[in-house]
Amino acid sequence: MLFSENGLPDLPIILIEPHRNQEGLWRIKFCYADDEPLSMSSAQASALAGNLHQMGEAQLADEINDAVRSAKRYCLM
Repeated sequence: MLFSENGLPDLPIILIEPHRNQEGLWRIKFCYADDEPLSMSSAQASALAGNLHQMGEAQLADEINDAVRSAKRYCLM
């Protein structure tokens, strides 16, 4: 339910990475094996990671936080 509340399908995620959109903004992209990748703002992804940590999903939350940190670093380059 947490994923659908954030506009993501409840499917296994195969990759989480920073992604620059056509407007030049860095976002966090979620890639799925059987579906199109979707992205969200770094702020939304960071909030999602916080909620996942509270639910005990530390590994997934850490992957999201790593992507957010990378996106912020890339934005400064």
